[in-house]
Amino acid sequence: MIDKVIQFIKKYPLLIAINIFGLYLFAKMVEDVVDKELIIKIDQWISIHINVLRTPLLNEWMIFLTNMNGRMGILVFSAVVMIILVYQKWYRDLWFYGISIGGAALVLTLAKAIVHRIRPSSEFIDVTGYAFPSGHATMAAAMAAAFYFIFAKRMHFFVLRLLLLFACVMWPLMIAASRVYLDVHWLSDVIAGLGLGLFWVTSVALVMKGEEDVRS
Repeated sequence: MIDKVIQFIKKYPLLIAINIFGLYLFAKMVEDVVDKELIIKIDQWISIHINVLRTPLLNEWMIFLTNMNGRMGILVFSAVVMIILVYQKWYRDLWFYGISIGGAALVLTLAKAIVHRIRPSSEFIDVTGYAFPSGHATMAAAMAAAFYFIFAKRMHFFVLRLLLLFACVMWPLMIAASRVYLDVHWLSDVIAGLGLGLFWVTSVALVMKGEEDVRS
């Protein structure tokens, strides 16, 4: 049993490292927020001083960007991805994507219900619900990670995989930045969301790869 675990770690070291990193980000933010450590002061400082970056044009762009990863954006994007997977008969990847996105939404809801953190007051958009972790950041990270895992392995050119990786990293970061900019989340909310989304999807990927190894 131990030998199989060691072989599994040796086979997927990067994926395991990313999984641990995502868990660390989320757990660290939970600890710091609950214990009211330094991150709370950093959150408040950013919320106060970010106003110097705001312009009318940038405000409109950030509102548009954050809405792209709202409920409707997630539904439309996921529907397109799942239609492609069904059309290509990539049913295992369809299952992977469904568990990744559906599961991320569930663990996100659970985390919000446990932490009960109040949002900052935004003058730009109306939002409801608890702040921690950021749902937009969690779902953006989950969708981007799942999308990359599904399609990168089918790209034969390194440059294309690199471009896909860049896009899948930048999208969650931009969504997270938009939430802080619009003052609907604290910085620690979006860091926790990014970590949670990354942790969940890599956990699903590791479980499925473990099943594949057992079958082979």
